Formats: sequence, structure tokens, C-alpha cells
Amino acid sequence: MPWIKFYTFGCKANQYDTQVLREKYLSLGFKEVENGSADLYVVNTCVVTQKAEGESRALVERLKKKNSSAQILLVGCLQRLQGQEKGSGRFSPNLEEEISFFAGHRRAFLKIQDGCNNFCSYCIVPYVRGESRSKPKELVLREFTRLFKNGYKEIVLTGICLGEYGKDLSPPSSLVDLLKVLEELNGDFRVRLSSLDPQYINEEFLNFLSQAKKLCPHLHIPFQSGDDFVLKKMNRRYTKEFACAIIKEIRKKIPQFVFTTDIMVGFPEEKEENFQNTLAFLEYLKPLKVHIFKFSPRPGTPAEKIKNQVKPQEVQQRFLALRLLEKSWREEILNNFLGKRISFLREKEISPGLFSGHSEHYLNVLLQTQEKIPDEFIEIEVKGMRGDWVYGTL
Repeated sequence: MPWIKFYTFGCKANQYDTQVLREKYLSLGFKEVENGSADLYVVNTCVVTQKAEGESRALVERLKKKNSSAQILLVGCLQRLQGQEKGSGRFSPNLEEEISFFAGHRRAFLKIQDGCNNFCSYCIVPYVRGESRSKPKELVLREFTRLFKNGYKEIVLTGICLGEYGKDLSPPSSLVDLLKVLEELNGDFRVRLSSLDPQYINEEFLNFLSQAKKLCPHLHIPFQSGDDFVLKKMNRRYTKEFACAIIKEIRKKIPQFVFTTDIMVGFPEEKEENFQNTLAFLEYLKPLKVHIFKFSPRPGTPAEKIKNQVKPQEVQQRFLALRLLEKSWREEILNNFLGKRISFLREKEISPGLFSGHSEHYLNVLLQTQEKIPDEFIEIEVKGMRGDWVYGTL
């Protein structure tokens, strides 16, 4: 019986792609090993930053040295990038694939879209994943229903650019159209979106979000910057004013709405005043969490060719300054939930009687109890904070 081990770098879409491969290989008779050597290593790679690409390459080299007799299957964005370098063009993942479980998780990711048409000036993803493509709605519904029946109470819809979902289908559809159909399905479950760019948060989406019962009151909205000069250089398709307006409108409709975001520091030609504008923007909006990225020049992208690169020490200073403020914003958001009741889904038992999971608002939650915790949503009251977590009681 051949043994197999999977490694995944990067986004939720990559994690889904790994699960597709896992189910294929297990059906062929492979057995997955968590620790120890394997006959086949599957490495799903990422090239969104130099660091991610370097980590992917380094792992492959370590595996070669560790077990020279094993086979290594390189998949993902690095494999596609190398294919382009060798003249074989783009590689398009198959959106007809489906999964039935999600190994190691109590929340399942479901990829409904791949590729991107936006071509932000710093981003290599459209070059390695191709143009936007959508999974047909009937396949999404079938896969979603299967995952729910297999015990997954929270299903995260993921893709590279979810806002483009449905535009390439025949007849054309939209993300809201899909969400409306999922909302009508029977069962106690919740739907979360992995990420949604600001320009796709329109009036139709806002109206649906405010009325939806199963869509989580949390969005990951990658703003990248809060300065209009930098946003224009990035080829992002919105302004700071627009970004502020949509968060203000959502919170007006959903008072306990929470958002997380991505921010890039050190984009070429970003001056200190531009960075300070971003800090003021975030101070006004107060995200729960900020994924902070240092600008990383990617081969073939317009931003790679901009001459006025920010000095590494300045980039590091901005990174640390933003990380410090991010912690204070998170504490403020979490403090607002003290005494409130939230919906808790158990994901792990850290130690006997201590459980962790997420709320509908994407809060990290700890629950300590000697009672048996069902595989269902349970209501708990938030009693306090421990670092980046809230804890509560039944």
C-alpha cells in the first residue's frame, strides 16, 4: 500500500485543490501519513509573495534530501509559473471537480470560482491562474448539500475573485443569485465568504446581507491601502471614500457586523504621508484583524518595474507600526462583545473540557465546560478576553 503526504501553501482555494487531490489518491488506494516518510509527496505551492514562493521551493529541496527515493508531485501556482517559464503557457484548474469531506477541519471550504480579471499592478495571480471562471450553480448546490450531509455546519465559499462569480456562466448569474439559492436550503448551517473585493459590494449585495439568515455577518474585504494615490498605483478599482461608505452602510444595517482585511505596506512610491493616510483610514473603520503584507515584487507585473522602491527598513517600520495598532483595534472590537450572546461551533478540543471554535462574526472563541458539546451551533455568552480570543459560558 503506497503512502502519501500532502503539503499546502497559500490560500483557501489551494487548500480546496489539495482536498480534490487527496480524495483522488485515496480512492486509488493510497494511504495518507501525517508523520514519517511517504512514497509520494504532493506539494501545493504559492507564489503570491517572494516568501511564499521561497518556502515552496525550500520544502521541495528538503523533501528531496530527506527521501531521495520518494516521488514529489509539484502542483499549484509555482508549477504553473514554471510551466510558463518553459513555454507551456497557463494551466487552468478544473472547476468540474467536487469534494465530499475536508480533512482536518470542521469547517469545509468549497471553491466556486477560480482566476481573476482585475490585474492589480502588484499581483501575479491572474498570470498563473488565468481569467475568471465559475463552477456551474448546479454543481455548487450538489457539492454544498453533500458537505452539509457529511456533517459540515459551516461551509466557506472560496475562490480567487468571488465577486466575478457567475458572469461567465450561461445564462449569466451572480454571487448574490447563488447565495439566495443556498439561503433557501433546509438545515441548520451557515455560509461564509472567504474574501470579497470592495468594488463588488453593491446595493444588491448589501440588501441581501442585511436580510440573510445563514450568511455570516463577517466579511474579509482586502482593502490593501487607505490612500487614494497608492490605490490608483495598485490599479485597485475603488477609492478610500467608497471603502469607508460601504463599511458605514453595512454597520448601519447590521450593527454587530465585523470585517477583516488585507493591507500592503511598502508599495513602490508609498511615502510616509500615504502610509499615515492608511492608518487613519483603518483607525476610522477598526477591523477585527489585518493581514499585513510587505510589498513583494513579482516577475512580469507592472509594480515590479516601478523604480521608486521603499527602503526595506522603512517597510519594516510600517509593518511593525500597523501590527501594533491592529492589536488595539482587535481588543476594542472584542470588548464590544462582552456580555453578548454569540453562536459557537466547536472545532477543536484543546484539552479536556476546553474547546475552541469560531462565532458567526469570526471571533476566535474558547469554551470551558464539562458538559458534552454537540456537533451543532450552541449559544454562549461572552464573559471575557484572553489575548486574541474571547471566552464564554453556555
